[in-house]
Amino acid sequence: MKGWQFNKQEGALFPDEVVLSAFCTVEPKRMDSTLPFYYDESIFRFTNKEETFYFKISPSYHEFEISVKNQEGELVYYQLLRTVSKVEILEDRRDHAELLIVLAEDRKRTVTSIELTVRPRFRVLVKEHEV
Repeated sequence: MKGWQFNKQEGALFPDEVVLSAFCTVEPKRMDSTLPFYYDESIFRFTNKEETFYFKISPSYHEFEISVKNQEGELVYYQLLRTVSKVEILEDRRDHAELLIVLAEDRKRTVTSIELTVRPRFRVLVKEHEV
């Protein structure tokens, strides 16, 4: 798994609003803009010309909701994650963008990682790792 190790603890557990906005190429819709980003619920809606993405992020609650639809509006992928330990941007280029989501909250034997590619096309890799 590139970009992350189980003992890696430096840095924030979620990217900040500016970094996520750059990755998603849009500013989020905030539920309560008076709160700091970490304590708020933010929605990012964006497209890569093939698929439409919906990310709902609640960092303080360790939640990340993902919905991906194709050009016809059909649901291609959906996942509601409630045990997110870390979100990390692995790559953010115009032609390639990858996001890593690590699920380690409330887990004793394994850690699950989800690598989401949003550019050029959607791809998801789910891996389970022994602790």
